[in-house]
Amino acid sequence: MNIKTLKLSLLFLASAFLMLTASCEKMGDTYSDYLKGGEITYPGKADSLAAFPGNQRIALQWLIMSDPKVVKGVVYWNNHADSVVVPIQKTSKVDTIKVILPNMEESLYTFEVYTYDKSGNRSIGSQVIGEVFGESYQKTISNRLIKSVSWLNLPLQGTTPAFKGAEITWYGVNAQAIFLEIEYIKEDGTIVKLREEPVRAVGRPPLFRETTRLPNCKVNSTIKYRTAFVPDPLAIDTFYTEIKQYN
Repeated sequence: MNIKTLKLSLLFLASAFLMLTASCEKMGDTYSDYLKGGEITYPGKADSLAAFPGNQRIALQWLIMSDPKVVKGVVYWNNHADSVVVPIQKTSKVDTIKVILPNMEESLYTFEVYTYDKSGNRSIGSQVIGEVFGESYQKTISNRLIKSVSWLNLPLQGTTPAFKGAEITWYGVNAQAIFLEIEYIKEDGTIVKLREEPVRAVGRPPLFRETTRLPNCKVNSTIKYRTAFVPDPLAIDTFYTEIKQYN
C-alpha cells in the first residue's frame, strides 16, 4: 500500500467516525425528548376480557391484577366511534370489573378496553368479539310442539305408583332450548305452574324427556306452555316464545 492510498483510507475512516458520532448524538437528543417528564409507565391492562351476549345489550368482564395505579377503564366499539368510561376503585386483591352496555343494536362487535391511571397514562389494549341478539333472533325460535295429550287414570301396579292426570307427548326441540314453562288446572280448580328442564347426564348433551306428566290435571282442560331459549351458553338474557294453548 503506498502513502497516497493510506492517506485516503485514514481520511475515509475519520469521516465515517464523525458521521456516526453525529448520528448517535441526534438519536440521544430524540430519545431524551421522548422521555421528558420521566419514564413512561403503563397501567395494568384489562386481563381475561370476556363478552356475554344479551337481548339488545351485552356484558363485558375483565380482571385488574394488583396494580393500584388503575383508576378507570374505557371501552370502545364501532371503530372507537362509541365508548363508555368505567370508574375503577382498585383494592389490594385481583378485582373483577363488570359493565353492561344497554340499547345495543343486534350485531357482532369488536370491543377494545384500555385502563388509565390518574396521570392519564394508558395501558396496552385488550380486545374481545361479542354478539348482541334481538328481534332477528327472536323470530328464529319456536315453541316445542305437542304430539298428543292423554288423560290417564292408572292404578298402582307393583312398584309403579298410581297416576291420575294428563301425559303430554312431545316432538323434538331445538338444542338452544333450556326449559319449558307449563301451566295447567287441577281437578279442584287450582292453577299449577311447573318448569320442565332437560335431563343432564355425564358425557352426554342435555336431553328433554319425550313425555311430561301433569298430576291431577283436569280432564279436557286447557294446557298453556312456552319454550325458553338462550342464543349462547354465556348469554345473560333468556328469550321466550309466545304462550301456546292446547285444548
